[in-house]
Amino acid sequence: MDKALRLTDGHPMSWTPNGLTNTEESFETPQHVYNVGRQGIDEVEQALGAFKKRIFDADSLTRESFPLPRLQGQLACASLDVHQGRGFAIVRGLDPRKYTAEENLAIFLGVSNYIGEQRGVQDKKGSMLTHVTDSKIWTTPPEMRHGIHTTTSLAWHCDMGTDVLALHVRSLPETGGSTFVASSWTIYRELAASYPTVLEALCDPSWPIQVSGNPPRYIVAPLLHVSEAQVLISVDPGRLGLHPATAKAEPEPPVPALSQLQLESLEILSALATKHRYCLDLKLGDIVFINNLSLLHARDPYVDPSEGPGRHLVRLWLRNPKLAWTIPHAMRAPWEAAFGPNGSGFPELEKRYPVLPSLVYKPPKYTAGSAAFLLEDSEDVNAEGSI
Repeated sequence: MDKALRLTDGHPMSWTPNGLTNTEESFETPQHVYNVGRQGIDEVEQALGAFKKRIFDADSLTRESFPLPRLQGQLACASLDVHQGRGFAIVRGLDPRKYTAEENLAIFLGVSNYIGEQRGVQDKKGSMLTHVTDSKIWTTPPEMRHGIHTTTSLAWHCDMGTDVLALHVRSLPETGGSTFVASSWTIYRELAASYPTVLEALCDPSWPIQVSGNPPRYIVAPLLHVSEAQVLISVDPGRLGLHPATAKAEPEPPVPALSQLQLESLEILSALATKHRYCLDLKLGDIVFINNLSLLHARDPYVDPSEGPGRHLVRLWLRNPKLAWTIPHAMRAPWEAAFGPNGSGFPELEKRYPVLPSLVYKPPKYTAGSAAFLLEDSEDVNAEGSI
């Protein structure tokens, strides 16, 4: 048997939905849910109170400035679960309705520090977090917005560039909006058994990933990387091939189109992710951590209530230096765009932590339906550490 196949035998990341507790069918709390309890709430609020006595500086919010001595053991287990276990964890029990927007931000950052203390940059403006919502005050038509700022579904993807995806559930929709995850390890096993040609195509370092709008530039990389230790996946359909907004009337397009085999491989990958998907069944206030190198995730369309904020999640990109996986060289370009060359960050960049969604939505120049797609104009996109 292949060494990588032997690796997936019995590994906690090689799970199937039936092997995980479903809260809709069982009164048991799933093992990936970490309830903080009354003592945990008190400890978080104590840390919050101490931090509020200082001038609020989100970038200075660390484990030292937001200590959680009792909860840190539970959160350490959650971090191990994300990096070495099933690949995801939910911290539950903190009600965001009790806190101001600034307090919620401090809580999200403070708890997240214990999963991964390094934060990735989400755009070249220095944005360290993103509000995933469809604000009712925005007047920009949905078709001119990024996919995460609409009520539509999001296809299976990874947030290319980060180790861990963190989401804080600030408010919920009226219906829909479920978040699903699927194990790349389980998908790999089925590809190896039933779709070897597709597996070979996904592992081939020939996928064109557009990284710049003007001029249109791209890198080539594999979508799946298999070693004796791990199965890594890095795929966002919205970034593959030439973005329509950058298409030119030229004999040769500046970014290659996907081949028929690549298109078929994406369809099979999506179908297998749907087959093996697990619904996270998120509750108000949940803080979700997903191993972005191991799991795909997707979202259902949703309907917001006629009154109130509607579905609102806040997104962080995290890395834990002690538990971090080695990023294969072919997959490093998006990762270095978030964490800098060799993971050293961007100390010269002014970091931005918007407490609330913007009052006015500025349409991006390049839009796509995927959650992590961000295409920017750049003159030095091919320089080391840039994208």
